[in-house]
Amino acid sequence: MLEALSSSQAASAQGGTDLLGLADRRLKWLESRESMLAGNVANANTPGYVPKDVSPFQGVLQTQMTMTLAQTEPGHMSGQGGSARADRVGGAQSPDGNEVSLEDQLEKVADTNDQQRFATTVYSHYVSMFTTVLGTTP
Repeated sequence: MLEALSSSQAASAQGGTDLLGLADRRLKWLESRESMLAGNVANANTPGYVPKDVSPFQGVLQTQMTMTLAQTEPGHMSGQGGSARADRVGGAQSPDGNEVSLEDQLEKVADTNDQQRFATTVYSHYVSMFTTVLGTTP
């Protein structure tokens, strides 16, 4: 029966998280963000251009998974987890109305690159664990 289910349905049926599916969604989100940031850099000299960015990945996760923090002791804080990072709103505008800051965009590109490297490393280690358990070599 589980063979007929998709990997995410199988993981849900077993009460787990589909880490490979999550990694796939994360990499697709990072690819989309990288494309959006490249467009911002390409339009750095376009009059009136306003930089764009994709919605945070945390929003993608919240629509896919519902998880709350557990308060295991009376002294622990309760509530929802949140992001510790907030992007700046608005920015300096050039005389032609362009709001692209190359420094900010290139910083975001570097951050996205780091996140892609991390996601692929985690994915590789996860697959390596499977091959070790199954006794196969890649």
